[in-house]
Amino acid sequence: METAIKHFTGQQVEDAFELAKATQRPLLIDFWADGCKGCQRMDAVTYEDEQVRDYLEQHYVLVKFNMKEVTKAFATKYLTRALIWAPAFFMYAPDGNVLREATGYLPPHQLLPELTIGRALLAMRRGKPADGIPLLKGLVSEDLHPALHQEVLYWLGVAAFFAEGKSFDALVPYWRELRETYPGSVWAERADTFPA
Repeated sequence: METAIKHFTGQQVEDAFELAKATQRPLLIDFWADGCKGCQRMDAVTYEDEQVRDYLEQHYVLVKFNMKEVTKAFATKYLTRALIWAPAFFMYAPDGNVLREATGYLPPHQLLPELTIGRALLAMRRGKPADGIPLLKGLVSEDLHPALHQEVLYWLGVAAFFAEGKSFDALVPYWRELRETYPGSVWAERADTFPA
């Protein structure tokens, strides 16, 4: 797919991982397919968005990888599941472990929170959950789609738990808000571990 945004190709994926390691930035692989309308829209709309471009260039290493070029060796090393639909987005820690996945066309207002959650998860993976809290709190102040807002509240609770030395009390306010605001939702059910 053609886009003006700076990116590596599938043939350059190992170079992209080397850059991710050198800069300690997460790596985003956008798996695309020939004739994929969502992939075409990513190039025409999402990657043309100035805020998306700036965010990716500042915080991520981007790879655009044609699904038909994925080798068995690559899949064995880097994929946690089969690629079924495009576009498919995998966010990796610099060491090659998957942080987060998303599938389907993502307009700018959905891609940016996905990327931010990915960065917060990387902070937690690195043992620096306090670094993820402001990223996630920034998302809470935005007008997010309810599903993303639920997930952000969930991860805020997790980050607070670890940032405060595995303090259950630090987690409770976020998960209580999640359960009260979105009762019966998938994320509220996942947070249903303490009395109301």
